[in-house]
Amino acid sequence: SLHFSRLPELWSWLEEAPFAPAVKMAMRLAVVTTHRAAVVANMRWDHLNCETGVWSIPEAPVGLSEGFMKSGRGFSAKLPAALSQAFCELPKKCDFVFSVDGQRPINAETLRRNFQKFDNITTHGFRNTFKTWCLHNDIDEFLADRYCDHALKGLDKNYRRDDLFEQRAELAEHYLNYIWSSK
Repeated sequence: SLHFSRLPELWSWLEEAPFAPAVKMAMRLAVVTTHRAAVVANMRWDHLNCETGVWSIPEAPVGLSEGFMKSGRGFSAKLPAALSQAFCELPKKCDFVFSVDGQRPINAETLRRNFQKFDNITTHGFRNTFKTWCLHNDIDEFLADRYCDHALKGLDKNYRRDDLFEQRAELAEHYLNYIWSSK
């Protein structure tokens, strides 16, 4: 994974990288939300509310997992305003937010390979990057877990049911501000 102190460097590199705008936006979303590459790559317009900035990933249909949360549960998150606005300015070529050919989503492997061009990192590693940043910024561990949609274990699974939607939204803004302000 990438150390969080290098996130501003990665963000600047992305601005200059020779990738299609849709691919760059998907890469930014992967960094900020920490979602898996397939979830990001398969983001659909009907899952994004451009007025509110809420991205709602539905529960995975039986027998289908590609493009849905690993847990199979539905998951909603309010994206940072600047990112949401930028996504909503992308051309709507098809059902998928991140499409280059206007027919299908970008390939999740494209995200992984492009991040490798920056450093020896994986898309999944952004979860560790984020959680480490949280530790260094005194962010509550439960909130960090909810942000990443990590499965809860033991008593937490039974008693901590609040998804902390509003707190996660504030945290997403704070995280993106860190990435931008440190450039």
